[in-house]
Amino acid sequence: MAERLTTSAGDFESRFAAFLSRKRETSVDVDTTVREIVADVRARGDAALVALTAKFDHVELDAASLRVSAAEIDTAVAASPVD
Repeated sequence: MAERLTTSAGDFESRFAAFLSRKRETSVDVDTTVREIVADVRARGDAALVALTAKFDHVELDAASLRVSAAEIDTAVAASPVD
């Protein structure tokens, strides 16, 4: 799960240090999997994104639902905190 760190939080320094000290995956298996995913998206485009989203996120989409309008982007930017 993603962890949100906010620079204004009182415990930011200790949480950030703990984050940096965590083990990072450097496995060849991870590199291979990422390369396969990127190659699949390059080759199949939206169809790959739809399939991978179903596989990893358990969300069913279609190619049309991948499109994000300028208005949706503007709304998301406006709603995002500026930390």
